[in-house]
Amino acid sequence: MNKRILVISSLLALGLLGANAHAMDVHATFNELDKDSNGTLSEAEAGEDAVLHENFLQIDTNKDGQLSLDEFKKFIQ
Repeated sequence: MNKRILVISSLLALGLLGANAHAMDVHATFNELDKDSNGTLSEAEAGEDAVLHENFLQIDTNKDGQLSLDEFKKFIQ
């Protein structure tokens, strides 16, 4: 999963991935990590990706112990 995040970020930075494709891939990645399909990522779910796990506390800007799709998107950008 870590590779997918890096690939998305790299392609977007290079301008090789349009905004719509990026949005769909970000949603797909988020949904793939969201094992219980509750619309947020717990620390355990985020733990499946080393980068998310290492940065969980910084990504969780509202400090609710969950990563929302919005927080996830902001981190990916």
